[in-house]
Amino acid sequence: MQVSSKLESTEYTDLNKVIGWFIALRWIAWLGVLIALLVINFTYHYELSYNILYPLNGLLFLVNLSFTIYYHVFKQRNLSRKEMGIFFNVQVCSDYTILFLLIYYTGFLENPFSYYFVFHIMLTSFIFSPMVVFIYVGALVSVFIAVSLAEFYQLIPHFSLNIAAISSSYYDLIFLRAVGLCSTLIIAAYLINSIKIRIEERGKKVEVELSHYKSLDKTKSNFILQVTHELRGPLAALKGYHEMILKEITGKIEPRTRETLQRASRRTENLLTIIDEMIDFAYMKSEEEVRYDKTDIRLKAIIDYDIDLFVNRARQRNIQFVSSCPKDLTIWANRDLLNIILCNLITNALRYSPAAKTITINAMEDNDRIHILVKDEGMGIKPEELPSIFEEFYRSQRAREIERDGTGLGLPIVKRAVEVLNGKITVYSEVDKGSSFHIYLPKKNSQKDKEEGHG
Repeated sequence: MQVSSKLESTEYTDLNKVIGWFIALRWIAWLGVLIALLVINFTYHYELSYNILYPLNGLLFLVNLSFTIYYHVFKQRNLSRKEMGIFFNVQVCSDYTILFLLIYYTGFLENPFSYYFVFHIMLTSFIFSPMVVFIYVGALVSVFIAVSLAEFYQLIPHFSLNIAAISSSYYDLIFLRAVGLCSTLIIAAYLINSIKIRIEERGKKVEVELSHYKSLDKTKSNFILQVTHELRGPLAALKGYHEMILKEITGKIEPRTRETLQRASRRTENLLTIIDEMIDFAYMKSEEEVRYDKTDIRLKAIIDYDIDLFVNRARQRNIQFVSSCPKDLTIWANRDLLNIILCNLITNALRYSPAAKTITINAMEDNDRIHILVKDEGMGIKPEELPSIFEEFYRSQRAREIERDGTGLGLPIVKRAVEVLNGKITVYSEVDKGSSFHIYLPKKNSQKDKEEGHG
């Protein structure tokens, strides 16, 4: 029961990787023992029980070969939790047994490599609960004490490393060596498990703090959403009144009054853009509660619609849109998220491009993905600032110089929306030459979408 509870508390995929790691280490150990035996035998002509040691190393080869075939071939590196618990125990028992036999037939307590058991205890502590670890250590210590007593009373032979004969000093120090080795194993097990317990306790504290942080973050997002919704209505109405007056629906206006109203209208439009960004940001942050239903969408219709939203603004500065997208190109996505992505990128391209420039928006198939490109000929981004542009509230120095208004949320919103659609985004930019945003989205519904649909 202790084993299974430990396995339940650890990342399942990580433990599957650890099994592969164990097998790889065992192959290294087998090769190391084989080379050591060959060197000692044929180079130094040391007298050891090679008739036993070579078969033991062969046994290690066969055992690890069976583990390798079982794990990689039969189970395809993906064991269930029950199989994983059994497999770990079998591996640990076989490792302890083979290592003990190799140590025993090469001098036992004379052999300094007997302390290699400390490494095995470390690996055991990583996998199992403290109770299981101390059961293994207790069994190991009992075997060491029993064999030491049997050697001392000459109930079993001692395979000495001394070429001439068994030194009498070995028997004089046998119990001292046994106590030293056993105490080292017990202390190592205690220290490793104590450290592991402290790390787990700190991990639990971090989880509590993270949960608290997520709760605060959720509260902040809800607050932003509520406040921005309340602000957007009056501002939208104010912008509508400005447009009515500018169109002289309420009567003729003087040129100076028109100029003032145009400035007020632009400021109102900027505020509406900021509020829309904050609303999108709040929705993106609370995506656990928002279900973004996906369907097949003709991408060209989305691109044309979003370009039409900005045509008048672009025309005022003599900026042209160039678009290329096959008419029948469809994508499995959410319409609102696609609009959020394109509108934010087009807004940035217009905001930071000089007059009489071109903004390119293309879409094409790229194997099983859709590649969307939004390219401008604007001020570009410095290389040292590129890693930060997707951080929340970050604005580059030149962006702040060109326009003081801005939240720094546009690109983080884009990145979040792309991730919700199971895609990725990259950017290439040169100062004073422009920026290219490359978005890669899955063309068809992914396995993850299917599972969510069934759920």
